Amino acid sequence: MSFAAWPIYLVTLQTEWQLSNFQVGWISGAYFIGYVCATPFLVGITDRIDARYIYLFSAFLGGAGCLCFAIFATDFWTACGSWALVGAGLAGTYMPGLQILNARLDDDTRLRLLPYYTSSFGIGTGMSFLVMGWLYSFTDAKTAFITSAVASFIAFLGVGLCVAPKNVEQEADSHVRHPFDFRPAFRNQRARFYIFSYGAHSYELFAFRSWLFAFLVFAGGYHTTGLSSMFLSTIVSVLAVLGMVFSVLGARFCMRFGRARMIRLYGVLTICAAAAFGLAGYINFWLLVIAAGLFNITIMLDSASLTAGTVESASPYDRGALLAIHSMIGFGGGALGGPVAGWLLDQNGGEHSLAAWAIAMGLMGVGSFTVSILMHLLMRSGAEYKPTT
Repeated sequence: MSFAAWPIYLVTLQTEWQLSNFQVGWISGAYFIGYVCATPFLVGITDRIDARYIYLFSAFLGGAGCLCFAIFATDFWTACGSWALVGAGLAGTYMPGLQILNARLDDDTRLRLLPYYTSSFGIGTGMSFLVMGWLYSFTDAKTAFITSAVASFIAFLGVGLCVAPKNVEQEADSHVRHPFDFRPAFRNQRARFYIFSYGAHSYELFAFRSWLFAFLVFAGGYHTTGLSSMFLSTIVSVLAVLGMVFSVLGARFCMRFGRARMIRLYGVLTICAAAAFGLAGYINFWLLVIAAGLFNITIMLDSASLTAGTVESASPYDRGALLAIHSMIGFGGGALGGPVAGWLLDQNGGEHSLAAWAIAMGLMGVGSFTVSILMHLLMRSGAEYKPTT
């Protein structure tokens, strides 16, 4: 629920706090910086401790971060600090939530259901944009962040009451790997390709999600559509849910035709969609919405498959280490997406320039270009169908 609170309310808070687009981007990035900093502790330890307990702690932490934003955030630095806490809360719920499933499902069921789990992130973010957009039309940022805190505490209760504790399976020699030893991830050649591809993918995805609502607000005014902010946030919400559907479909095509081959193809399609998205604003608002939808769909086609590639590359005893690095690299890329897009806006005329938006949005496709290159190299390496554990 908290995910869209800042991307929605930055439209008013940027003016109220007199922030540059670069600063706005860094507040967006602080969410992912908090995620990356917390991941080594909250994800890496799941190889030794039942992920359920990590999830409960982190859901509470995310709620506390939302309350801090509501009560204390009044400028760039206080917003960064509070939003980073919310991101740290996500670090201890997203991948540890996956580890909750990993510990309770057999291998075949895990790989079949993993795309649905990762895609549920799309449902959550979609609902977040819908609810935050509705709140944006009627109330202030403080109320929105308090609402987000309540949602985190509901998640805490849901997992606490509905998920039973389970002992973690460990190797006979419990000293084989320290819980904060992440070298297995870097020794695993196949996993490295998926991990760094996930970083490039996240750079693009979270830059898009951080700035999309603000871009639609600008484009709606530029083309004098007269559309309300609630209607625009509903568009973003629908796009997020569509992304979830196509993430599952993309994963199925990968299982049928080869993961690396299909992800490489998805990357090429996304590059084209990014260029179309950047240019569509010059023509028509509704064409821009269609282009945004296509860009969102192509970005999401490989989302679940990249995580599945890392999971499939890991042994049960090192899965936490690989997922920790997967998350750190991935959301490290996400932390850069917002600031880079904001910097491009500032350098090319600001948030009131259509050319600046076209450049900032179109160049998000650099992420998919990188993914395509990495998947091509993976196929040439011969490691794609030879998991190393």
